[in-house]
Amino acid sequence: MQNRNNQNIKVIDVSHHNGTIDWAKVASDGVKGAYIKLTEGTTFLDKKSYDNYIGAKNAGLRVGFYHFAHVDNDPIAEVNFFLNKLGSMKVDLPHCLDLEENKGKTKAQVTAFAVRWMEYIERKTSITPILYTGYSFIKSNFTSAVAKYPLWVARYSGSNRSKGFANPGNTAIWNRWAMFQYTDQGKVKGINGNVDINEMDLDFFNSINTGITVVENNKPSAQL
Repeated sequence: MQNRNNQNIKVIDVSHHNGTIDWAKVASDGVKGAYIKLTEGTTFLDKKSYDNYIGAKNAGLRVGFYHFAHVDNDPIAEVNFFLNKLGSMKVDLPHCLDLEENKGKTKAQVTAFAVRWMEYIERKTSITPILYTGYSFIKSNFTSAVAKYPLWVARYSGSNRSKGFANPGNTAIWNRWAMFQYTDQGKVKGINGNVDINEMDLDFFNSINTGITVVENNKPSAQL
């Protein structure tokens, strides 16, 4: 897959684990986008998702949400839960399926879950989703059936995670990544502790860039 490029877009991903975030400071540190954890499985709503959404939007960042999947669930039920909690919140980045645990399922079963999840959300929203997973997870858990969806791949540099790889490596399924999470120990102004930092491929960003949707602080009923 392609190498990193200094023209690529700096994107962070966050959840309640990152605590209270000063999004104005985040934006001042060169961050242009944020993926925010919204849901997990069919019951978990991230308690910081709405505050992070409003904060990132007001700071001028492009915002997307990710869903942490449990492949032993019904993918349709997971999508419906995600969309219910999304409510009327406006996204600037594709919805993301975060799939990094196989729960003892076979490669065929994991792939079938991913494809059904992504096909269904695309049909419901008319937005082509992105798939997040770890580099080492790909070979043992996915077939080429997922290749039609953009890849957000995570791979760190072992003993020196803050430095990161020049590229995540190659796969038999994708020849390019849409986004590369190169560290889980990054430092960004406005966030206490470590944070995941990613590069979004500039061509991919340009292909999805519709500008930033302005929002008001009016929590959807699904988030109450």
